Amino acid sequence: MELSVVIAAYNGEQSLGRTLDSLCAALPADSEVVVVDDGSTDGTAQLVRERGDARLQLVQQANQGPAVAANSGLVVARGRFVARLDCGDLCHPERLALQLDHLRAHPELLLTGCRVRRLDAQGRVLGESEVVRDPARLRRGLMRLNLFQHSSVMIRRDALSAVGGYRPFFRFSLDLDLFLRLSERGPLDNLPQTLSDWVMEPDSISFKYRGAQARFAELSRQSAAARRRGEPDPLDAGLLTAPALLPEPAEQRLAHYHLEVARALLMGGRGPEARAELALARSHGLSAGVARRLAAFSRLPGPLRSVLRRARVAWVTR
Repeated sequence: MELSVVIAAYNGEQSLGRTLDSLCAALPADSEVVVVDDGSTDGTAQLVRERGDARLQLVQQANQGPAVAANSGLVVARGRFVARLDCGDLCHPERLALQLDHLRAHPELLLTGCRVRRLDAQGRVLGESEVVRDPARLRRGLMRLNLFQHSSVMIRRDALSAVGGYRPFFRFSLDLDLFLRLSERGPLDNLPQTLSDWVMEPDSISFKYRGAQARFAELSRQSAAARRRGEPDPLDAGLLTAPALLPEPAEQRLAHYHLEVARALLMGGRGPEARAELALARSHGLSAGVARRLAAFSRLPGPLRSVLRRARVAWVTR
């Protein structure tokens, strides 16, 4: 089989349907979709069964976290290439075909992502991400910023096998840890087209476990730095301690959700809407200093904002 799309879902009954709908128009011939139900207590598994689509394969397991769920999907996936899509996110109709063509045309590449459009929890289109394409810049930049959206990537199956798949220790930065390890084995790339939608929701891992996710990301970069110095991986040496999996307080979660919505709106050049989101973030406890700085940025001329965003990406990947 040429392509497997792997989706890990936990209590995804309310959002998995839109993800599968977006795949219907995108699946090339000789492909499959593997949905791993990671111990859901809602109707996630039933939703998949009721579709009656022979291309859908359901894997059920006790709840073990996103990395173990993703690895469970890889065990049964048959494709030479593996595309990832997170529950709730959307795949544009041409994404999979274009990424397959790109990887076939460039056999040296281990992974390709794409430009990503950001949506809020109500489906409002906010803005689009910047993309970095130079493999050397990507390898360097990943040590400072995750330059791929997990839901946007397609990876060679043999490259995934070579690095051992996802590492369950990095529970909330499983993608960054994988990208770092892949970047040490071969070149990675992004397509310039917008081919994927990241739907931001305040109850997602990125907001609910924001602090733990940041700590896991820091640890994944510590591991990468040691490997790049030719030292043993600290995880393999038993030197890493996982952070506590404590959810963020509800108000703090909402503050950072509205902050990220504001930042995404600025990517789309929509200053007044961004300032409205900043006001909402302030009402949930965002610090006045952060809100003031971003509000000041939103009032700069659009071309200058674009230059500054590109300059930031260039600095990160220097």
